[in-house]
Amino acid sequence: MRIEARLKRLGLALPRLEDLYGANPSGARFISHYAVRDLLFLSGTVPIKEGRAFRPGVVGKDLTVEEGYEAARYAALTSLAAVKYALGSLDRVKQIVQLIGFVNSAPGFGDQPRVINGAVDLLVELFGEQGKPTRAAIGCQGLSMNHSVEVVLTVLFSGKRVKRPLARDRHGL
Repeated sequence: MRIEARLKRLGLALPRLEDLYGANPSGARFISHYAVRDLLFLSGTVPIKEGRAFRPGVVGKDLTVEEGYEAARYAALTSLAAVKYALGSLDRVKQIVQLIGFVNSAPGFGDQPRVINGAVDLLVELFGEQGKPTRAAIGCQGLSMNHSVEVVLTVLFSGKRVKRPLARDRHGL
């Protein structure tokens, strides 16, 4: 089954990249992705749902582990929107190689792996064995714009064509 059909079956939709890259209240400068041979490196993505930040806050203070888990799923979904932009189709993904997850954590909070499982579980639901990445789940005290989770993906892909990255700099998108 094609990946986008699986998304639809799960009742999920990829967020619009304009919602991630178009608004930039943090003033961050970055590009959406960079390809080296058949590896696609993505910039960090945050949970976006229906054009807005999804479940902002501090996990272990403002949010439960379960709410953080859900936010991590949406952060991974946002990453997949960037993958689709870069490759044209999610069906070109051969393997999710690595996922690094950051969790905006309350002091003493230690369940970052359970939160980041949300992103990994979504990737496995969509890609099967090819969705199982190496990973890290890192707690931090503060993320840009009070996002609860940020994920960074590295993806192995088939084919050669990769779109130019979207760039966010001091001049805008």
